[in-house]
Amino acid sequence: MCRENFTDFEVRIRKEKPDYAFIFTRYMSIGAPWPTNVTSFKQDPIYQTMKEQMLKFIENIKYKLYILDAIPRINRGAVNHIASLIRNGTDPIAIDNLLVRPHEYEMARKRHAQLVKDCKGKCIMVDYKPEFYNLETETFRYFDERGFSYWTTPQHLSPHGIEHIRHVWTDICKKL
Repeated sequence: MCRENFTDFEVRIRKEKPDYAFIFTRYMSIGAPWPTNVTSFKQDPIYQTMKEQMLKFIENIKYKLYILDAIPRINRGAVNHIASLIRNGTDPIAIDNLLVRPHEYEMARKRHAQLVKDCKGKCIMVDYKPEFYNLETETFRYFDERGFSYWTTPQHLSPHGIEHIRHVWTDICKKL
């Protein structure tokens, strides 16, 4: 965990007292499974750290805290091969499975969902899953039909990817 950043962010929010705040994080430790013998969020030290920080944040945020939910990371080594795989007739589902690293994102999503429940109505989840999850194939699709990737590295959207999710943010901004 980047604990040193916890204090910096909390101090800035406390000093600035924003109307809105946004948390965009890569899930690292928050995607880890529950520690041995832990069976609930109440016992989960990772979740309790998240909740403690969130409560500090929201007491200094006038309206809402927006939290970007977790989606699977990509296999960085596969990104450069998408177009050639498409050109060679590889099944897009096989490319989806090659491209996605599905480990641990589900637990991060569970912790985020609980965080929103414990947020006293001040948190709103922002979710890219509807933008990338293909309901027909039940896979995450991180490229378009031409083979253009939405990602450059494991957690950075390409310019094409930014355009793909732009409406998520413009919709939020219209509601502020």
